[in-house]
Amino acid sequence: FTVRVTRAQTPAEPPAEPVNPAGPIPTSLAGPGGVQYDVFTPVAGGTFSGEGITVTAAKGAVPDRQLIGVSASVSDTQAPAPTPGARMSISSTLYDILGVQADGTAVSGYKLDEPLSACLPLPTQFRANISDVVIVERKTDGSYGILSSKLRQTPAGLNVCGGVSSLPATIGVAKLGIVPALPPTPTPDSETPDTGATAPGGIALLLTLLAGALLLTGIRRMRPC
Repeated sequence: FTVRVTRAQTPAEPPAEPVNPAGPIPTSLAGPGGVQYDVFTPVAGGTFSGEGITVTAAKGAVPDRQLIGVSASVSDTQAPAPTPGARMSISSTLYDILGVQADGTAVSGYKLDEPLSACLPLPTQFRANISDVVIVERKTDGSYGILSSKLRQTPAGLNVCGGVSSLPATIGVAKLGIVPALPPTPTPDSETPDTGATAPGGIALLLTLLAGALLLTGIRRMRPC
């Protein structure tokens, strides 16, 4: 027989508590154009809600000793229309999630320690097979990536939520599945419709006109002088 002796595992240390930046914490920040941004902190996280989108950060999502302002609204960018053979259909309504630093400067490529949860209303056209509905993020090259998504029931209705790991971000709701090809456009019938009468062909018509001309010539010659 075999005897094995294992060393007792050392208990894992609890994670360090988040740390806020020094000094007073404002309730909002003014960004470019005077837009107000709700403040998110490492200790309290934060929530922004407006124009059909809700963005929530849990405790520890914001890096230690930092604070950011978060705002979101309907985007000016339009999602591409679904094309036959595409792997998803994207709702035409996209949303921009923006962030600013403590001094009001817009962030670019700001990485979070934990993803934000961004929730959007479920579009009416995607209510069939809702298990195939996800949140997608528009990349800088115009393509779309699928985010970790889930459905959430709220008092306002069914929402689709996805994890956003960096700011700024442009997101939307999409439905997975190959977009079916459109039915072929019917071509008009090339045959002449039956009108109940017949018309002479080109050669027959030419012979008829020629015979008529010869007949008129003969009549004129037979007239008395």
